[in-house]
Amino acid sequence: MSSPTPNTAAMVNGRLVQLERGDNMVYITLTRTSTLSITTAGVTVTWQSLIDAGCAVAWSGSTITVPVSGYYSLTFNGKMDIKDAVVGDILVNGVEVATMGSGDGKDTKFRLTATRFFKVDDAIQLRLQTASGTHTLQVNTEDDAGESPIINLVLL
Repeated sequence: MSSPTPNTAAMVNGRLVQLERGDNMVYITLTRTSTLSITTAGVTVTWQSLIDAGCAVAWSGSTITVPVSGYYSLTFNGKMDIKDAVVGDILVNGVEVATMGSGDGKDTKFRLTATRFFKVDDAIQLRLQTASGTHTLQVNTEDDAGESPIINLVLL
């Protein structure tokens, strides 16, 4: 069977599968274009560049605004200048509502994830905090061994 192309249907394990990226997908992917100092007190990440977005997800500076209520997956990939544990806090409308755990302190690269329900027009921010001092969040392009910093927010 030949490889299906976008916007076509294909049979996979006896099921018809539609292979297209719909205009109604709710998602956003952002990054930074310069390094950022992260402290033990915590720093809210300001986003500087849009990679891709769909269905009216908006952003301005450090804030992402969702257009639809629902469960979202939030993933952050980062790389620091040295090895340290990194904690990510999710702020909604200025209030810390969840902690995404601690990125692995055994490597300079880390990933933080969360699944959470957001309401329409919720303003979402990410605050990062290091464990042992002020460190620099590196800037590496997409498809690099240490992509950083990239945030993905997708409606499930």
